[in-house]
Amino acid sequence: MANDGYPVLYLIHGINGYEGAWQERGSAIDTLNAMIADGRCRPMILVMPDCSKWPRRERPLKHYDLWKCLFHYPRLSREHQIEHALSDLIDMVDSTYCVSTCAVAGLSDGGRMAANIANLRSDRISTVGLFSPVLYNDQLPAPDSILSTLNIQHSTKYYIYIGSTDIFRPNGKRFHRRMTRAGNQPELIRLKGGHNWNIWRQCLSNFLEKL
Repeated sequence: MANDGYPVLYLIHGINGYEGAWQERGSAIDTLNAMIADGRCRPMILVMPDCSKWPRRERPLKHYDLWKCLFHYPRLSREHQIEHALSDLIDMVDSTYCVSTCAVAGLSDGGRMAANIANLRSDRISTVGLFSPVLYNDQLPAPDSILSTLNIQHSTKYYIYIGSTDIFRPNGKRFHRRMTRAGNQPELIRLKGGHNWNIWRQCLSNFLEKL
């Protein structure tokens, strides 16, 4: 395995999360270790960056109220800065560790960021997991014609997860249809549950198996 390199997965939290959210509430490390021990997924490098849009001086130490985040969303938007920092992080991890494939996944608002970074780094990211994502048209992957001019092969695989009672369920379904019409072949995965950590833990387990 060391000669071939290890897969790396970047896990992005939601709008009211922080760098410890995926472990504290999503049990990401524990889930990964258990699945590796059971032979359900490969050993891999797990990266859980701080993608908070709050100014650091105002950032609470733990989770903060979702509705407060949504109310202040316009002034919190630092997506482009965060995405370019994530791109630099990908290069740093690649140069520091023995890495093979690269995947990114995010929940809710973090799903939008995952789609953006997948577009920004289509040269590196091969698998994308969108958990209860909030997505728009401009986040569709670039057409093959554009990728060919950049000498990049379009081989990124998308997995879109939606919950049966999730408020953003229609958004995920629309994005899946738009991707399909654009010539992509995303997989839409339906789970029982709403917009919460109960379903996102299921999403993570399912996605890890696909890597």
